[in-house]
Amino acid sequence: MVEVVSHHSVQKVVRITAKAGQEQELRDALKILEADTREEPGCVEFAFFQAISDEASFVLLEHFANEEAFMIHIQLPHTQAFFKAQLVAVVHAVDVPSLGDK
Repeated sequence: MVEVVSHHSVQKVVRITAKAGQEQELRDALKILEADTREEPGCVEFAFFQAISDEASFVLLEHFANEEAFMIHIQLPHTQAFFKAQLVAVVHAVDVPSLGDK
């Protein structure tokens, strides 16, 4: 069996909804996650935005150099700490490859 490693970048748009009453806690946790993730070697872009019309709704623009960088990100302590906090009610992620990657 041969393992195939993708050399294409990983890009996602992620919609995140906070659990009721935890909007500020989620915002604070996202700011920490954003700062820590931006320091990762394979991170190209990692930015959160909070909806003006719904304080519980956030959007993440996520771009890693390749699949390996993304998988390392998922396993790092700051990412795991964010998931363990369980502040998120709903997550909807969409892979958005660059048109140049097709």
